[in-house]
Amino acid sequence: MATTSATVVSRTERECVRAAGLLALGAAGAVVLLWAGSFPGWPLAAGVVFSVLVIAGVLLVSGVVPPAPARWLRPLGVVAAVVVVVVGGVLVERSAGGALEARFTASRPAFEALVADSGPVPRTVADHWLPFPGTCPTQLGSYRIAECHAFTGGFMFLQERDALSDDAGFAYAPHGLPAKGEQALSANGFTHLDGPWYAWSCRC
Repeated sequence: MATTSATVVSRTERECVRAAGLLALGAAGAVVLLWAGSFPGWPLAAGVVFSVLVIAGVLLVSGVVPPAPARWLRPLGVVAAVVVVVVGGVLVERSAGGALEARFTASRPAFEALVADSGPVPRTVADHWLPFPGTCPTQLGSYRIAECHAFTGGFMFLQERDALSDDAGFAYAPHGLPAKGEQALSANGFTHLDGPWYAWSCRC
């Protein structure tokens, strides 16, 4: 009888650890969502990490059905983890790009300094990327930069991390968004940040 009781206690302890693990995975998932939301285009890395967290959660949930004293812990852990992830996702959605705006605001001085040294934006109509009139840095604020381009009426700074929507980055368009004839960019891919600055994702 003592052995049976000890086994039940041991299983209960394991279920407590399992529930705590699920909650931790949920918190990690929420952090990943918030981090991904701070980019103009969600990084592929965020999708990979989130998928790994989901798989880890499935593995934690699977297994032998616990004894009665601990049976409620597992579903409680699942519910708590889901709630944490959903709350994180809602915060990203309801903030209307708040994570992106906050991170860009902190990095904006570096972007502003670069465009100030790059001269006027090109006004020539072109259906392709134009050469960037300066040296393209690998880092602007907290963002890693892969490429710098010019387009009709502005500059584009593409993020280094591959985005789920392919190319993504920040656009500087002091005279407004590209004209309708500018085919290098998808006009519906712009999200206004502040002043002449936009987040851009090709959504292709």
